[in-house]
Amino acid sequence: MEPETTIEKVRDRVFAVVILDDYRRCMTFLRAQEYYESPNPEFRGRDFDIWRYIEWYSRDRDGSFTYASDWGGFNIPLKVAQDCYRGVAEMPGEWTSRWDREMRSIIDRVASMVPEAERDLPAYIICAADTSGDTFKHEVAHGLYHTNPTYKALADEMTSAIDPAHMESFRSNLLGMGYTEGVVWDEVQAYLTAGWRHGGFSRGVPDKVCESLGDNYKRTFDNF
Repeated sequence: MEPETTIEKVRDRVFAVVILDDYRRCMTFLRAQEYYESPNPEFRGRDFDIWRYIEWYSRDRDGSFTYASDWGGFNIPLKVAQDCYRGVAEMPGEWTSRWDREMRSIIDRVASMVPEAERDLPAYIICAADTSGDTFKHEVAHGLYHTNPTYKALADEMTSAIDPAHMESFRSNLLGMGYTEGVVWDEVQAYLTAGWRHGGFSRGVPDKVCESLGDNYKRTFDNF
């Protein structure tokens, strides 16, 4: 693993990988993230040729491979990442890249950091350029949502109370951003905790509404 990659525990069973370089960060996490939640069923939950993915992503964006500028942070359940890389071991060599070697090392290191007594509980990998900005908080919110049942219950209670018209706007915007239906509630709580102005998430919802909702999610987040 290259020396500028660091890993630290930031919450119980939530581990933050910090990679400063945008391109390295995105290419390292691409395969596992798309295995987890790609909008294209050709890649989601499947072993795939990395070059086929790059071709599809580029053709969908007028021939430009913009992945490294489209995404800043990543979040994946440890078990999903492990499942993904079990398949990588069986792939033809031309389907993989040097980024797969780095990601495999990250997964192994994170797994070794989970206390033995907690290995039957969900663990989570997040990644950002640092551990202080909104992207990091957004990714920690994902980690809490998947590892802390109390946090998830409180977040879902707030999400269920959102005005249906506003919730539909959030949902439509998320799908347009490349997310899948299955992660909408998780993304709503994460964006409203940190980063609701990013990427068109709040399009069609008044700023005042987003600020009020965000205050509630942030208060909950701060308690964890």
